[in-house]
Amino acid sequence: MTLKNRLYGHSLSAIEKELIFSREDEGFVRQIHSSGNVFYLDPSPFLETPRRELYVAHCPPPENGSLVHVSVSTGKQETVKDAAGYYTLEVKYVDSWSPVDPNSLCSGRGVLSPEEVHDYFTKPYLGEEEVVDGIALCSALYAVSSPPLSGEKGGVYAAILGKNKPWLGFKKSLGIIPREFLKVSSPFYYTISSREKKVENSRADEISLAYLNPERLPMHIPVVLEEVEVRSQKSYSMDMQSLNPMVTAFVLDSLMTKPEIPGSLESHVTDTFHAVLEEFRGSGWVPYKQDFASLVPRLSRSFARYHAHLTLSKKDVSQAVDLWSDMYYRARKVVSTQYEVSRLYRLDDNSRKLYLDLVDSFALEIPIPLQEVRNQITSFKNQWDFEEALDTLNRYGLLTKPGHDSIKILDNRPVKA
Repeated sequence: MTLKNRLYGHSLSAIEKELIFSREDEGFVRQIHSSGNVFYLDPSPFLETPRRELYVAHCPPPENGSLVHVSVSTGKQETVKDAAGYYTLEVKYVDSWSPVDPNSLCSGRGVLSPEEVHDYFTKPYLGEEEVVDGIALCSALYAVSSPPLSGEKGGVYAAILGKNKPWLGFKKSLGIIPREFLKVSSPFYYTISSREKKVENSRADEISLAYLNPERLPMHIPVVLEEVEVRSQKSYSMDMQSLNPMVTAFVLDSLMTKPEIPGSLESHVTDTFHAVLEEFRGSGWVPYKQDFASLVPRLSRSFARYHAHLTLSKKDVSQAVDLWSDMYYRARKVVSTQYEVSRLYRLDDNSRKLYLDLVDSFALEIPIPLQEVRNQITSFKNQWDFEEALDTLNRYGLLTKPGHDSIKILDNRPVKA
């Protein structure tokens, strides 16, 4: 189903329903003549009007794509023929118009609430509730993107950290992104790829990227999939399928709103940025490049969009930063190893898990009694798996065995220029 061919109520966004059923002579301008004087009023930039109404301006016309209310002086009905046959078209003559703030239409949302959308994004994963909830909320913020900043395009860049199977679960959950938005020509452009690439020469107002284990581009938020498992695709696909059109409708509503940062909150956003920068910038290596510069306003406005807030609040800022810092900590823990991420994920699951547990529990380059390791690391079901994982880490040069009864975790931190 394409965006322009949606017919059923559950696939329409709340703003689209409002403009179709409750607002007369109001909508997004779609000009059909080079003069701009002849146009339709659509219920959204993503859906053509189902009404057989055409507007002709007897005044300077509104800008293409703008949301307006028009004052109609007169009208007439004409019979028009197209490929399907004859139909009646009402032609309305406009003597004035006024702009409408899209945020004014955002008093409510569609069938789904933010909590239900959050639940949708949890469905592929198995794991601790707190971990799964964080992944789901990050997925939701990526889906609703973020409005343009002053001098910058909008959007959210997500660094997806994990192996292929949970990555496929993440991709499946983001199948609600309309296919039109996967084209670089779209005003809202999304890329979900296992290969990192820079997007250039895009006319999009918002660009949202989700890359698997990126290493070069600065990203806004890490989505750490290391600590979860994935259900069988058949089981979670069935759970998600019926909700897909409604989650897409939720996203469309979000994209049509642009929460503003009130003047009274500008200093708070700036202060929060400096606090984040001071606390985390020198905290250690993470397996992706962190974009600190636009992190706070970008994720905060994404959070506001998600909750249909017309203006940013302190709560939006604090919740967005809390989510980011939790994921940043998890990303740092995954590679507190200081081990190059592309090499880390070449390890088998048991070896990688043991290495992460070791670095989280013990210091580097110090002999550790093997019995102390066995007492501390209790996540292995049998001794054979534990010993095999130790041997693998030894072969990869991640630890040594100075004696039969001790190990030493080697410092594999990348050399900084």
